[in-house]
Amino acid sequence: METSYLDYYKRILKSVSFDLGKLKNELNKANQILTVEERARLKKWMLRNGLYSEKLRGNAF
Repeated sequence: METSYLDYYKRILKSVSFDLGKLKNELNKANQILTVEERARLKKWMLRNGLYSEKLRGNAF
């Protein structure tokens, strides 16, 4: 089964969520690859899973 970039970055972001610097770095990478629709879906996923915080506001989406 193929993994989409969206699913890939969900897994990566969840695994680095303990480190804000790594989370920002991986989120920036995701934003370069994902489509606008995928970025919106990723943001909703991050909000639901408690991974999106005010500290990320300037770096993402």
